[in-house]
Amino acid sequence: MRKANIVCTIGPATDSYNAIVRLLKCGMNVARLNMSHGTLESHQKTLNNIKKARKDMKVPCGIMVDTCGPELRIGTFEKDKVTLVKGQTFVFSTTEVIGTINEVYCGYPALLDKLKSGQKLYANNGLLEFTVKGVENGKIICRVDVGGDISNHKSISIPRFRLPLPFISEKDEKNIEFAAKNDVEFISASFVNRPEDIIEMRECIKKYGGRQEIISKIESAEGIKNLDKIIDLSDGIMVARGDMGTEVPIEHIPSIQKDMITRTVQRGKSVIVATEMLESMIYKRRPTRAETTDVAQAIYDGTSSTMLSGESASGNYPFDATSTMASIINATEKVIDYSNKQMPVFKNAHRNLDAISYSACETAKAVNAKAIVCYTDKGKTAKMISRFYPDAKIIALTHNEFVYHSLSLSWGVTPVIVKEFNKIEDMLSNAEKVVKELKFAKAGDKIVITLGIPIAEKGTTNAIKLTVLN
Repeated sequence: MRKANIVCTIGPATDSYNAIVRLLKCGMNVARLNMSHGTLESHQKTLNNIKKARKDMKVPCGIMVDTCGPELRIGTFEKDKVTLVKGQTFVFSTTEVIGTINEVYCGYPALLDKLKSGQKLYANNGLLEFTVKGVENGKIICRVDVGGDISNHKSISIPRFRLPLPFISEKDEKNIEFAAKNDVEFISASFVNRPEDIIEMRECIKKYGGRQEIISKIESAEGIKNLDKIIDLSDGIMVARGDMGTEVPIEHIPSIQKDMITRTVQRGKSVIVATEMLESMIYKRRPTRAETTDVAQAIYDGTSSTMLSGESASGNYPFDATSTMASIINATEKVIDYSNKQMPVFKNAHRNLDAISYSACETAKAVNAKAIVCYTDKGKTAKMISRFYPDAKIIALTHNEFVYHSLSLSWGVTPVIVKEFNKIEDMLSNAEKVVKELKFAKAGDKIVITLGIPIAEKGTTNAIKLTVLN
């Protein structure tokens, strides 16, 4: 059973009910909706399909709404896509035009006053590179330095360049309202640069009555600089390597990724590694050896999840890509000795939950317990235990359906829906019953159970019980 999870971006190739069911069978744990594409109406249909599929299959599956953020995106092409060649002239027009091989719409007039000759521009996660030759008559005239395919609504990045754009645009606010109204589990916030961005996002979610967890996408040098403060205010982090690769030297990305994973996990937060993980599988049935190693390295680094973007949204082989990623994760985890893995130093060690979660893992390790079972109202206990990478299975028992699905992003956690109990004896016997039903342990095996006493006090995990299954 995998410990790391898989986030699949849902798009035209996979937005039907049957496709989503198939993705779940292939290993999807979280379904991501990229709000930069499609309409609220189309996303609503997709979201309804996801909710129906996870209910019918009786499996946990979080839903993530991905905001656009303060980013630059182009318009559309007459034939959806063009191929640019090195050396040609290409124009980004701030007045609306239908895209051709020579120009495309980019509706940000403020660029006209900011861009100078010699400035570098990147498109499509840095795959295409341009140099500004001049600005005139509402057009940004560029030379193509690195060509390739560019299609509708692709992003543009300008290294270390910030336009006076609001963190939450009018479109993003509508998307946040959409997420709150549909009670999805996660909002992934694009281009988080400052801790103030998270505060603003929380206020907007609260405005619409939402309770979404915020996954902050780190994709700029400024975001990396403010990482610790952003992690503290977020529920998780996404290592968004696309635009990040145009902001910092690309050779630094592996060390930045490793550092971001370590610092996020130490705080008991989820972390997702994203961008081009199995990119070649958009067009081919098998990944490259380098892509396979990339996914495996993220698992060695301790990531909670890996993510598929175009591979699952619009690629030719979305189900092969998902099952391939699951196979790579499984194979990698089999060679990691979690029983001897160094438990990371944790922050805020004075807190009761830190002490309980650490002690539960140490106890399980000392007695070779097969499972750690935690009762949780908000998911916090399971997340705190997860950060120590225990070899024992982690089972989170909750009566809260929102928490049940949100834990699908946490490393090594198996969420299970249970009824509320009012007696400790019933909680303990139920924990034993669930472990046996899942076949995580058998008679004679030891398990560790965490819970709160008294039961009536919600959100207080303060007790550990070591028991031997009958």
